[in-house]
Amino acid sequence: MYVSGIGKTKFGILNASLPELAYGAMAKAVEDSGIDAEKIEAIYIGNFLGGSFQNQLHLNSIVASLLPKNKIPIVRMESACASGGAALHYALEGMHKFENVLVLGIEKMSDASTSNAAKYIGAAGDRILDQAEGLIFPANYALIAGQHMLKYGTTSNDLALVALKNHENANFNENAHFYGKKVNLEMIENSPMVCSPLRLYDCSPISDGAAALVISRERKSARDVEIIASAFATDTISLAQRNDATTFDAAKRAAESAYKEAGISAKDVDFAEVHDCFTIAEMVAMEDLGFCKKGESKGLIRSGATKLNAELPINASGGLKASGHPIGATGVSQICEIAIQLRGEAEKRQIKGANIGLAHNVGGIGGSCAVHILRGK
Repeated sequence: MYVSGIGKTKFGILNASLPELAYGAMAKAVEDSGIDAEKIEAIYIGNFLGGSFQNQLHLNSIVASLLPKNKIPIVRMESACASGGAALHYALEGMHKFENVLVLGIEKMSDASTSNAAKYIGAAGDRILDQAEGLIFPANYALIAGQHMLKYGTTSNDLALVALKNHENANFNENAHFYGKKVNLEMIENSPMVCSPLRLYDCSPISDGAAALVISRERKSARDVEIIASAFATDTISLAQRNDATTFDAAKRAAESAYKEAGISAKDVDFAEVHDCFTIAEMVAMEDLGFCKKGESKGLIRSGATKLNAELPINASGGLKASGHPIGATGVSQICEIAIQLRGEAEKRQIKGANIGLAHNVGGIGGSCAVHILRGK
């Protein structure tokens, strides 16, 4: 299967409705593909919070209203923060029926108050084990960070270096939520504590945005990027149900399956977009994906190996941390970035010589994970 078209809105606090965001990303993806819109045979939508944030579910029918001439099957998929990755995975599973499909990831989050946002996003955690105990997402990931520090000697400075790198990368990405925001290490380390040891700059923002892909069964042009593996795995929902808080079993299983399907190993990956909803999540992802052994991600961070055009660039887009995290759009946006890099169209953030890119999209506190691997020419 091939990514033949990509389209994104800017990520951030946007004065646009869900239909406007959807149409903007979809129109760009169809235009980029060079395929007639009427040749799109199905649409898969990744969205988590349309009901709670916007009182708008049934987004498949909303999208149908934007395409009055196309009477095609459209479905909405929800898997918390992995909704976009899930939509792509199951779109690919259904490609034996279609020649061209469109995958849309979308979220409108900035209208809610901070307290309501925390409550609505927290619905991705177990109602009894997490929500009733006040374990919203910053608290859960703070527990993960604390355990990683105890077991492996990770420090708050390591987390700050992740944030700094991703903000630096976002300043090369005009669609990023924090594009143009100058950040230094002192600002990060002195930012307000959210939930110890996580500070403000360790947390991804509340963002609006949409991203879309046109997926084709056959290569349409030299700019098309091949999807060589797609995997999805699910685990228990709460940290309280796990033996080790410093690893996500769903991510490990999805990665193993994707590597097997692609016929490669972790060492063959040239760059990756990983799910850094919090800075510690980027470090856990590097270990779960096999880029290093457990507890050794701090060494890659300290050496600068994950910076642009270093040994293993991670989150060239700025990641969720700085490019933004409109939840349903995130997994689709990661694929857009992989495609841009493999096409050689990333301009100031272009990774030299990149041929194999990996996208890692996590739902909840590691409760679900999509891993996709793409290859250039």
